[in-house]
Amino acid sequence: WPREGVRLRGDALPLALVQPWLPPNAGRRMYLRGELTVDGQLRPRGKAWEGRFKVASLEGGIRLGDNARGELVRYDHFSVNVDMQPGGINGYLGVGFQGDGFVDAKVRTGWEPNAALDGELYLNMSRLYWLELFSPDLVRPQGLIEGHVSLRGTRAQPSLGGEATLSNFTGEFPALGLALSEGKGSFTAQPDGSARIAAEVKTGGEGALKVQGGLSWFGDAQPLQLHIGGDNVLVSNTSELRVVADPDLDFTLAGTAMELRGSVHVPEAAIDLERLDRGTSVSEDVVVLDPVDPEESRSSPLDMDLAVSLGDKVKMSGFGLKGALTGKMQVRARPGREMTANGGLEVSGRYKAYGQDLTITQGQLLWNHGIVSDPRINIRAQRGIGEVTAGIVVTGRAQQPRVDVWSDPAMSQSEALSYLVLGRSLSMASSDQAQQVNAASAALSAGSGLLAAQVGAKLGLDDAGVSQSRALGGAVLGVGKFITPKLYVGYGVSLIGSGSVLTLKYLLRRGFDIEVESSTVENRGSVNWRREK
Repeated sequence: WPREGVRLRGDALPLALVQPWLPPNAGRRMYLRGELTVDGQLRPRGKAWEGRFKVASLEGGIRLGDNARGELVRYDHFSVNVDMQPGGINGYLGVGFQGDGFVDAKVRTGWEPNAALDGELYLNMSRLYWLELFSPDLVRPQGLIEGHVSLRGTRAQPSLGGEATLSNFTGEFPALGLALSEGKGSFTAQPDGSARIAAEVKTGGEGALKVQGGLSWFGDAQPLQLHIGGDNVLVSNTSELRVVADPDLDFTLAGTAMELRGSVHVPEAAIDLERLDRGTSVSEDVVVLDPVDPEESRSSPLDMDLAVSLGDKVKMSGFGLKGALTGKMQVRARPGREMTANGGLEVSGRYKAYGQDLTITQGQLLWNHGIVSDPRINIRAQRGIGEVTAGIVVTGRAQQPRVDVWSDPAMSQSEALSYLVLGRSLSMASSDQAQQVNAASAALSAGSGLLAAQVGAKLGLDDAGVSQSRALGGAVLGVGKFITPKLYVGYGVSLIGSGSVLTLKYLLRRGFDIEVESSTVENRGSVNWRREK
């Protein structure tokens, strides 16, 4: 082996051979097209090596998933040449992009740490679809990248020079409803081996998002440091969420550790709570199986400490609420731990409950270094009927709220509920308003329904909470479970009076089911058809 060395040769090797080992890109498979020719030999020579390697491909491309626009990267005349001699190493890389630009690079150096470095990089790219490989949410990026970067110094202490620029950048972020335009950026190499980064882009609003920072390969400095700022930057523009923000953030990256510090002020936002909450439900006859080899979910490597403040134009609507949010909170996230917050938000506006429009007189969401998703709630809403004021109070934690009905002057809860729902005393309610009272009783029992849902989850039940029973003619608090994928059994007790009901449901095909209710009042049977949209 020392005398003859190693010889390697391959012709017309399909790039598709490596596809099974490529990691999925945001769940999308990567497809490679093209053929490689490999020719090389290597043998030791003293403390150095002697040999040459050449890798070439006439043309090819890269496609991501079922991309209707075709290949994200199309190249031609790809070539890598490395010539190693005891006196030094020479390398060259060249590739064209089928008329949309090129990359040419060459480097010359020696084997010792103090060997001189001499390298040049020239690039020109006018087709930027390849950026989608690094950001699955970015669509149709366009623009021009061009530049010249030189490599000098020694292997132990290299230095850079030159500049690369991005101009006329445009693109789309459909997930956020953003149209990027007027983008530009620069990468300026510094003699100490670092580089300065500057970029800005408009996102569809009045302001532009700006990034300033540095990239360091050597020394004690953080490898990547960025300052992200801007005024009146549109960061989301969808039907469910429109947000304008003033970011003032510092981001650093060292290895896999990411750190984010700073503040974000939101002067304007429009939030549709119902659209945000909307999701795709699964049919009752669908059985979800655990994977054979479940993968452990990795926690985010981001260490974040942000001050978030909301201005006086942050509006929200949905689920009967139409109002505004103001306030400040400090959000903290650390690897391996749940995100926490400290601070509070004020809620104002009108809330529709029990069929009535109520004015929110007090609304608070409070955090005391607790989990972001579980703030303390203190919301009070009311309506006036003559000399009587009736309302509701929501208190406790978001994951286990308590809802109470109150009145001024004080009266029984049922009487207060009658004023809240009907706008009159319970004694003045006519018989045709019974259905409204029943609905209000069911709504008032929402706290019991929440408790039932939590107990049901602990017991492994499929259904637990407040629902309507046609056999009892009102609201029931019940539990249920699918005995088989098609047979459901449930039991409930009346919330309005005395009585209980046993429910049997059998799922047929094509959305049909048979339902039988047997109660202390009457027995009912029905054939139902449901169509999922």
